[in-house]
Amino acid sequence: MVNNVFFSQSCPVCGRSLRIVVTLLGHRVYCQHCGGGFIAMDDSLRSKSPPGERSRRPADAVEALIERADWTLRQSGVESPDCGYETTATD
Repeated sequence: MVNNVFFSQSCPVCGRSLRIVVTLLGHRVYCQHCGGGFIAMDDSLRSKSPPGERSRRPADAVEALIERADWTLRQSGVESPDCGYETTATD
């Protein structure tokens, strides 16, 4: 019988508190509630944000996801007649 040890971390996207098994420390994990991905870090190890990392506020994380999705759509040249969203691939 294996007894896993967990720690708690808030999802940087939706703010929900998650129980994460300690063997995933330092690995990318995904929130089961919102699907947001982030690196599992114990609070005591998070003394400083990595260079270039945006604020950890949920609103900032949502904005970053929207910007990334917009960039991806523009790069792919997706056209959606239902919503009128048209893009052209840019370099």
